[in-house]
Amino acid sequence: MKNLLPFLVPAMLLAACHAGPRTSNSDAVPPPEAPVTDTVPPDSLVTPGKSAGMFVLGADAGPQLSRMGRPDSGDAAMGKALAIWKTNGYETALFTERNMGVDDTSRIRMFRTTLPGYRTSGKAGPGSPLADLARNFTLTQTAWYPEGTDTVRVLTAPEGISFEVNQKMFCTGLILHAPGADPSSSYLPFHPGAMKPAAVKQP
Repeated sequence: MKNLLPFLVPAMLLAACHAGPRTSNSDAVPPPEAPVTDTVPPDSLVTPGKSAGMFVLGADAGPQLSRMGRPDSGDAAMGKALAIWKTNGYETALFTERNMGVDDTSRIRMFRTTLPGYRTSGKAGPGSPLADLARNFTLTQTAWYPEGTDTVRVLTAPEGISFEVNQKMFCTGLILHAPGADPSSSYLPFHPGAMKPAAVKQP
């Protein structure tokens, strides 16, 4: 993983106010924003529902797993696997799946990263303010999870991308997935402790 570094709306905001526990956000600092350029480099361009740089949904995961090396953590069960790499405080993760008995190829089903270089063509990605995300996508909150003293909300667009947004209203990570999918419903979720909005007891 050492070589990775080179590489919504008023109603939504109202929903976010009631979606999870309120904690102090004095320690919640947004990640550094990636340099703004006219175009996003191909190796970090995110196309919702399709690809994130060299990571292509549905493609054989073998070449990417070999390129990235041994993961720092992960899990595997029933032909599904989650691998997580960490570099300088950032994370990149792959969720892969094999259709056992039919297709023994391990295929990329989801990709997650907190690296600020990854961006959509509209410059939406880690480090972006919520307002920029909402200008590019229609977002629905699908989950939330605690992170230290912060509460991070997972906001999902139907095109096949989700953004993790902290209480400072900045994106701290993105998830690439199939169009219409809910990444928090994965067999091996990126955030095992994540909760669905419906599970939150309202005051």
